[in-house]
Amino acid sequence: MTVPKTVLVAALLLAAAVVAQAFRSTGPYDYNPYSTVHVYLLWFPPYAVPMNLTFLNVTWWKPEAIWFKGKYYVKVCENVGGCRYGWATIYVVQDGVRVVEPSKTPLGELVTSFVSRHIRRICAQGTAMVAPIKIIALNYTTQIWISDIYCLDGNNWFWLRLLPYILSDELTVEGVEAVEFRDPRILVSVPAKPPGDYVIPGGWYLDPATKRVFRIPDEPNTIARLNSTIARLETALAEARGETARLAAENQRLRAQLEALNYTCAQLEEGLSLCQPRLEMLQAANATLTAQLTQLKAENSQLKAKAAELNESLAKLKDAHAAQVTQLRHQLETWTRAAWIGAAVGAAAGAAAAALALRRRR
Repeated sequence: MTVPKTVLVAALLLAAAVVAQAFRSTGPYDYNPYSTVHVYLLWFPPYAVPMNLTFLNVTWWKPEAIWFKGKYYVKVCENVGGCRYGWATIYVVQDGVRVVEPSKTPLGELVTSFVSRHIRRICAQGTAMVAPIKIIALNYTTQIWISDIYCLDGNNWFWLRLLPYILSDELTVEGVEAVEFRDPRILVSVPAKPPGDYVIPGGWYLDPATKRVFRIPDEPNTIARLNSTIARLETALAEARGETARLAAENQRLRAQLEALNYTCAQLEEGLSLCQPRLEMLQAANATLTAQLTQLKAENSQLKAKAAELNESLAKLKDAHAAQVTQLRHQLETWTRAAWIGAAVGAAAGAAAAALALRRRR
């Protein structure tokens, strides 16, 4: 959506006012320029856009109750082809004003016709200033604007959120908060003034003397709303007190836990200070033992090397011993055979000599 140059629109309206005053007409500024009384006029916000509206209908079963139809030049961006500007059909709905269900009102089904008749009268000229609050794009060329609507009623701007005040029956229209002008020096000119005490809603107003547009904020002004606010605050206060008590108990528990942790930490720090000298002594002993272990590993490596040499020498000695034993056994066997042969020969010789000696004796 694009917003036109509303400043230019306001300037045109101001120029029209000057011309109207030159012809002694009330014009768009409905006040007496020669009066000493300071009067403010109901106006529209600077960001509102002009639109020719056609009244459609009034519904009671939706939050958006008052419907208009108009056209506005908007920026349309399609998936293919980029963006362009073109006219779109705009359904404009007044924000925050609802019509009560007809079955709950004395007027019955006539309630929507009753409200419609007043809206047609107020917005009879078709010219409106629309201040969008929420825009719903139905498609590229159709949108719904939930807005604040200001109709040009004769030579005054009328904000449709005033409807609950000119329709004094609270069972027909609802949903507007109001504020009171407490300063007796200030007067406000509002088309179709509400009956009874002068009460106006917070909104945009014009100071005709300075041409300044300003906003009066919304403030609840009824006892019921005030009591409701007080009740909500009291409920919130009770909840806050309950939460405070819970947090206080939790805080006390955490404090006790913190004290216990501090005591444990102090004990551990004391034990650490006592163990520190012993730890240093053990670290020194560990360094000494580490050096001794390194030395013993080196000596062990040397002993292993010497043992390997001795094992090799022993193996050689065993081999030499085995060879000598084999050789000695062979010699012993040789010697044994020789001895047996010598003994046999000696025995035979003895026997022969004995026989010879015997024969000689005979």
